[in-house]
Amino acid sequence: MTRTKLSLMAALILLVVPATAAASLDQFAGEWRNSDPNTSGITRLDIRVTGANATVQAWGKCHPQDCDWGRVNASAYGPNVSADMQASAESLAATFQTSFSQTLLILDAAPANHLRAQVLTRFTDNSGRKNYRELYSFVRASMSPGAVRQIAPAVQAAAAAAASSALLPAPVQVGPSNGISFDRYPRTTTLTWRPVAGAASYGVEVDCMGCCESGRWCADMGKQWKVETGITSTRYVFDFVGAQPGRWRLWAVGENGRGGERSGWWEFRYTK
Repeated sequence: MTRTKLSLMAALILLVVPATAAASLDQFAGEWRNSDPNTSGITRLDIRVTGANATVQAWGKCHPQDCDWGRVNASAYGPNVSADMQASAESLAATFQTSFSQTLLILDAAPANHLRAQVLTRFTDNSGRKNYRELYSFVRASMSPGAVRQIAPAVQAAAAAAASSALLPAPVQVGPSNGISFDRYPRTTTLTWRPVAGAASYGVEVDCMGCCESGRWCADMGKQWKVETGITSTRYVFDFVGAQPGRWRLWAVGENGRGGERSGWWEFRYTK
């Protein structure tokens, strides 16, 4: 049996077998990795606990490197209305917001240094994409929760400030113009945009019609065709895949590493 099949079986077992004991909030602290190494969704989590408070940072599967969703505050849930949350928390919930979607991550403690995760994503951009649900299991990657619990006050304050600060605005796209058609080969494409004040870098997503499924955009299927992050200029050059429609959008990333609002899609087409 392949390693992937074994990972998937382990994930399914963890999702259907209930935890045998109540968890404390401290048991959530640490680094966690998806038990399926080939997942196309959330790849890892970093959970930090200070007293009765917790924050969650998540990374999603992207190419060439995973996309940092940022760090957000998490809400703990206990077994009853009078529970001591620090001593008996059984679940954590965290919400990740973008300009086009909202993702609710619900984490439940599981035996043997595992977490069960339910991920609920809804789209807020009137794109017609359907809300969807995913189930994952995570295994602890770091066995030193005490180290992440003892966060210096200044670091904790900085994390809280970053989580609550306003998102950087979406960059203004410049070229190529929206809806343009190219009749040339090779399909070398140069994207340009105006700088955003406070941006340390930029991220660009290029989508492709028919690359993931005939007649459909990859992003409309919850997939990503090409994502490039860490761009420090206001231009990005790439070779498009074929004689078909494409589109692109981008976002600014602040000094704190937090991604800003995404721009709208601009479309282009290659005819040969």
